[in-house]
Amino acid sequence: MKKYFLTLLFLTSVACFSQDTLIINTNDSISTQILQELSEKTKSYQNIKADFKFTFENTSQDILEEQDGSISIQENSFKLEINQQIIISDGSTQWIYLKESNEVQIMEYDVEDDMMSPSKLFTIYEKGYKNSYIELKSLNGKNMHIIDLFSIESNAFKKIQLQIDADKNQLDNIILYDKNGGSFTYLITNFKTNVENTGDNTYKFIAEDYTDVQIIDLR
Repeated sequence: MKKYFLTLLFLTSVACFSQDTLIINTNDSISTQILQELSEKTKSYQNIKADFKFTFENTSQDILEEQDGSISIQENSFKLEINQQIIISDGSTQWIYLKESNEVQIMEYDVEDDMMSPSKLFTIYEKGYKNSYIELKSLNGKNMHIIDLFSIESNAFKKIQLQIDADKNQLDNIILYDKNGGSFTYLITNFKTNVENTGDNTYKFIAEDYTDVQIIDLR
């Protein structure tokens, strides 16, 4: 499950600050306007720090797995911490640190070539999806816009649901439904923006901070 979770994060395209033109293929004017406003607000932030709860569930296979994570994003740089893994990128180099084996893998990273980036978590909806406005619904004391996304091209997921806080104009929950009856939920539990003093080394792996770490350079 660890490997699948890591793969999923990349497949979900979880560029928060990408300057690409917003392309939404839809006839749903309500959801289009909401997503455009959300995109503009998200891109106005200097950086984002968020905590989330990840849940994978497949009732037909009696599977329920949960874990907490956190992500920091600034432009094309990110730091993602999940369970036994830390994934860091400064926009050109990517480090994947495996806590259990005290091992770090280093590889080149190009956000333009690699469309499977965790830095795209908050703008997953921008390209390649048709969207449909479902309803305005009260969930956990919040007014939520419920919007469903459907991929234009075939991929692993039959539907992605976005739950957007209507009062804050902020993404609150992402649910991905695969073709095998499974669902992957990213519930954002803490969301901060424009955090000061993130530090020059926030988006770099400093090997000296890890005793006897094994370095595997794949560049």
